Amino acid sequence: MEPVSLRFKKSNKFMENIKNEVAFFNELVAEIEKKDKLHSKKINGNISYIKEHFPAQLDELLGLVKAYFDNLGLDSVRVASDYLKMIKDMRTEGLYFYKHGKYRCDNQYIANEYVYSKPEIMSYYMNALLVSQVMWKHHFNIFMYFQSHLKTLFKSKSKLSILDIGPGHGFFSYLVKKEFPDYEKIDIVDISDTSLEMTKKIIGFDDEKINYTKKDIFDYDDSNKYDFIVLGEVLEHLDEPKQILIKLSKLLKPSGLLWITTPTNSPALDHVYLFKTKEEVLLLISESGLVTVDSCNYFAEDVDEQTALKNKITNLVGLFCKNI
Repeated sequence: MEPVSLRFKKSNKFMENIKNEVAFFNELVAEIEKKDKLHSKKINGNISYIKEHFPAQLDELLGLVKAYFDNLGLDSVRVASDYLKMIKDMRTEGLYFYKHGKYRCDNQYIANEYVYSKPEIMSYYMNALLVSQVMWKHHFNIFMYFQSHLKTLFKSKSKLSILDIGPGHGFFSYLVKKEFPDYEKIDIVDISDTSLEMTKKIIGFDDEKINYTKKDIFDYDDSNKYDFIVLGEVLEHLDEPKQILIKLSKLLKPSGLLWITTPTNSPALDHVYLFKTKEEVLLLISESGLVTVDSCNYFAEDVDEQTALKNKITNLVGLFCKNI
């Protein structure tokens, strides 16, 4: 057993870290409020909800976020600036969407040319998206739904082989790693160096159990088979999302599961494929030869479903699927 003095030092260190993370978060929120009072009202409501329902989980994810920005040497002022730049972009894209009924970004080529191939844009965009994971209620809810269902769906298995495509921040793989510490391996695949580097900073390495690969998933060897595949907010970035679902179905073990998240009515710099309703997402799953095991959805605004659909409010959809 550890000496009491050592345990006390560890406890003090833990509490000090929590204080630093909370201070950084509060400074970030204050900076946003200073520069955009309208938007700050929304995120303050979201944060109050998250703190009330998931206080421990918020502290945990804040630790990852703070460590990431510390690693980059970015303070709350810079991070707030990056975040608000994304919010400005979203407002511009939103105006186009509500006027024309479609996303401005017509195809993957345009997204690559104007977003993914430009490090200066990817840098602020990825920083901003990371902040959104702990400030937007619908994002946080989807993480909590995901985490709460993992043990139930994989109750008889602990040594999971996992494939995470387009991980972005890497939070889903982090949660799998936490819930299944005896996991066999996590293979992380992305076409973006920026995304891969971000994920490395969030979840790191675990001997040879976590592998990072820069590759188009369509070039991935079908002989690789997985217990669990994660596809978090990727479908909306593709011209033909059905094709990736067919590809991933080939990479699942017979009893394997695929986790998918994708938003409806969500204009952004790099969103290409428009889902208008959750039903359209479910239909695509079915047409791709998959069956939905369980699903959830969370609207980005605090309105009833009828109002949300009428006003084209973003709806973040999450689904566990398997092969038929």
